[in-house]
Amino acid sequence: MRFAFGELLDDIGRWLVVGVILAGLISVFLSPHFIEVYLGNGLFSMLVMLVISTPLYVCATASTPIAAALVLKGLNPGAALVFLLAGPATNIATITVVLKVLGKKAAIIYLVSILICSLLLGLIINELYQVIGFDLTSWVVINGDEPQGIVSLLTGILLVILVLKGPVIHWFTARSALAHSITK
Repeated sequence: MRFAFGELLDDIGRWLVVGVILAGLISVFLSPHFIEVYLGNGLFSMLVMLVISTPLYVCATASTPIAAALVLKGLNPGAALVFLLAGPATNIATITVVLKVLGKKAAIIYLVSILICSLLLGLIINELYQVIGFDLTSWVVINGDEPQGIVSLLTGILLVILVLKGPVIHWFTARSALAHSITK
């Protein structure tokens, strides 16, 4: 419990906030028409997600809300999966580490295998969604009046408190240490 609500949340909290903010910006400023016209609904959108996500330094925690926002705007689930798989695994920092530790040949094999597997899994998930007839955009309430219960409100507040707890404690600890060093 201490690790889950302490160390782990301190590590991913900042990225979760970044992801939620970016997802909010996507939700507000990106039109479904843009996704439909420029990304299409197939292999092309997956290739675009590969191009966007490969150099992008985004961790899995931040990429999840971003991918959800894109899907709700009309991006096909396969392209979102490609973004979720390729982004955290192929960013420039990861590729640089693999290159230095394992060498050029291993880095190329690593990168190509991630890209091919991401595309194949994206194609499979699109086919699966089509066969099942499942539409992710149907989850969104059209008029925006989704009832929020007390449990949703309380868990949201609890998450904000838990995410802010670490930085606030670190700030007070640093401030206290600074004040203590000044008085000496």
